[in-house]
Amino acid sequence: MEMKQAKQLVDAADAGLPVTRLLDRQPVSLSAWYADPVGKDLAEALAAIAQYGLRSRLCEGVDCFQLHVLMLACNFWMGRSIEPDYGQLAASTGNDRERALLELVYGQLLISCKYRHALEHLGNGFSLAVDYLGTPDYFHLVRQHELLACLALSSRPAAPLELESLLTEARVIKRLQTGSGRRYDNAHFDTVG
Repeated sequence: MEMKQAKQLVDAADAGLPVTRLLDRQPVSLSAWYADPVGKDLAEALAAIAQYGLRSRLCEGVDCFQLHVLMLACNFWMGRSIEPDYGQLAASTGNDRERALLELVYGQLLISCKYRHALEHLGNGFSLAVDYLGTPDYFHLVRQHELLACLALSSRPAAPLELESLLTEARVIKRLQTGSGRRYDNAHFDTVG
């Protein structure tokens, strides 16, 4: 895919996709969700732009870790195994913030398809991110991860879902586990016993 075509496709689809922020040179938010599934065409376009960015940033000698994380996500959406990429990135992180980003995004990708190891990575990422989160972001992630922990996870990944779908499913499961919270008192003993 040509760079011009890739940029046009990404610009057209960029309507609020947080994953495109990984292209930025500035550090991204650790409380954002980067794992909403994208189509194969968009994943290929993002990967092409990330590859171009990697080459130029490496020549400039500037940080490009976010682009590596973006490549990990693109490979996931293109149906490739990302475990080797994750292992390589985990071994090459330069600091706790980078490691937190990697763990959070990897955990998000895994939980998007309800894979059983997702919560471990989300938990590790959260622990590493604590020092980089403001109070609202901290509590946002706590609530989000607690809710996602209600999902039924499996060793066989399902089709990836968007965050809102995952949270809706988790809310339903949580509500079923704890009951509806309503109590029905039968005050009509004379008619229903």
